Amino acid sequence: MSSRMLRRLDPSSELELLAEVSQLVTQFDMQRVLGKVIRLVANAVGSTHAHLFLHPYYELDWRNIFQTDRLDPDTIFTASVGGLEHGLPGLAAQERRGLLVRDVMMDDRRYVFGDEMRDSQSALAVPLICNQDMMAVLLLLHPKPEHFTDNHLRLVQIAMNQASVAVHNARLENHVRSGRHQFQAVLHAVNNPMLVLDRNGIVEMMNAAADRFFDNAQMRLKSGQKLQDIVRDDSAFTRILGIIAVPPKDETHWLFKAHSENLNMHFDVLMSEWENPMQGESGFVIMMHDVTTLIELDRFKNDMLRMASHDLRSPLALITGYCDVIEMDLPPDMPNLLQYLDAVRRTTTRMDNLLTDLLRIERIQSSPLELHQQIVVENLLATIMENSLPGAVQKNQHLITDFHDLPEHIVADSIMIREAMENLVSNAIKYTPDGGQIIVRVFSRETSLYFVVEDNGVGIGPEHLPKLFTSFYRAKQAGTEHIDGTGVGLSLVKTVVERHQGKVWVESEVGVGSQFGFWLPLG
Repeated sequence: MSSRMLRRLDPSSELELLAEVSQLVTQFDMQRVLGKVIRLVANAVGSTHAHLFLHPYYELDWRNIFQTDRLDPDTIFTASVGGLEHGLPGLAAQERRGLLVRDVMMDDRRYVFGDEMRDSQSALAVPLICNQDMMAVLLLLHPKPEHFTDNHLRLVQIAMNQASVAVHNARLENHVRSGRHQFQAVLHAVNNPMLVLDRNGIVEMMNAAADRFFDNAQMRLKSGQKLQDIVRDDSAFTRILGIIAVPPKDETHWLFKAHSENLNMHFDVLMSEWENPMQGESGFVIMMHDVTTLIELDRFKNDMLRMASHDLRSPLALITGYCDVIEMDLPPDMPNLLQYLDAVRRTTTRMDNLLTDLLRIERIQSSPLELHQQIVVENLLATIMENSLPGAVQKNQHLITDFHDLPEHIVADSIMIREAMENLVSNAIKYTPDGGQIIVRVFSRETSLYFVVEDNGVGIGPEHLPKLFTSFYRAKQAGTEHIDGTGVGLSLVKTVVERHQGKVWVESEVGVGSQFGFWLPLG
């Protein structure tokens, strides 16, 4: 359309203009489209100059939109970021509606006009708004008064409404494109095999590590293929394929272990759902962390511990036996030698206890759980308190029980659970001074059984709490130097509880006391 178009467009010309604008704004190339739309509208209403005041805080890189917009030297269109705090553009932005100035000199609002109105006598200011977001204000100018009409304002508003939607869509497209680029960068930076699948299990993306893994496994998985068609015979993918086929309700991510019998490899698998509601798409992200080496090292460590523990117990027993023999034949006039023998005996006893604890942990970690029997909770607790009471009586401690809302039965490995519970109670007895108080609380809440031991002992500093359940860790706390221990008991408790799908915790304050506890699922 020519800039010499009549001031009032006929209906057919208006429809032609709006149709052309509608066609343009369906494109996502805002670097060219927005400038074309504004020039088209400016020419249609006979404007001699158009300026787009861009909102600086709108989430769109305006420089990117206009950086390739090559303007002719005599162009009627310019753009700049900012300038919406004052003048006619600022007024349009504040009132969030289109404004018509028929005659600058006669307009009551002329006191707010700024340099943008220089050499102009009539103007249109139309904001670009979408979803309540102020994007920009278009200012159209003409050197003569009474040039622009209500019809022009209506036409420009319709066109700018369409342009606003286009800009909004461009922003969304930029977000999607940027997010995809960022995700691809992360995807390929991960050293573990990673797959992105759609809801039907078709591979949409895979990283270089996944390419190498499937090539080495001679499975030749590529983008666009269905995962099930390639890996159905490999045991490492059995649960993955099951989740894809029937996703568990109320779950969006899964962490589990998998073993490939074909490749003799072990994996920690992290699987999550992804969803794009705008396009109605969803699927799964799968990351497989190869832990084969760690599994083999752990197995080697356990074998070495088991062999060392068994091999060391015989010489320890021999040392203890010789101590007894020497003590029996010791002359009464050698008391110092008796002290030396006692020191040797204490040391060998401590080493024997450590070896016993190591074997217990290895047994707990490697033995299958005996979950085929229901345990009577009251009987279990009675046994624990009966076994713990002598230690408390010896230190003149008050051992208090608070049992309520107990289930009749729980399904658990009775030996392991009893050992974990007794360990927490014996620890409280050990670290609570003579005459202290220990409370054992057991109760059920919703779908869990809680076991909590609270004491008023020496307490533990906050710097030690994160490491308390680590094997061989002992908190160096004032007042506990004389207490024997291997630092294995709490690690044993954590192992037992986690093997039953439960969780341990600790709260403590120096000089006040400690609270150790765990919960177990009742299901």
